[in-house]
Amino acid sequence: MYRALIIGNEIAIPTAAGSANSFGSASVVRVVNVSGSAGTVGLTTIVGAATTAFITIPDGTVEYVQKRPGEFLYATGTLRGAKVGFTG
Repeated sequence: MYRALIIGNEIAIPTAAGSANSFGSASVVRVVNVSGSAGTVGLTTIVGAATTAFITIPDGTVEYVQKRPGEFLYATGTLRGAKVGFTG
């Protein structure tokens, strides 16, 4: 069974593409939705650029988003993220 290894502090995921965050060049980000409704997480390769992909995160759920270290996340709604790894 794998467990999350906390590497970085949990922060609010920016809500604009122009302030998208790489979470310290993370390859895995734990995302939790605390907004009260569904939110989305967008993935982009350049801060301020159009989203290349996005997913919906239902309210009250946690997802582990795997990305390349040079990619950035931003969100709609009140979503929080933290750089994590996995342990065995």
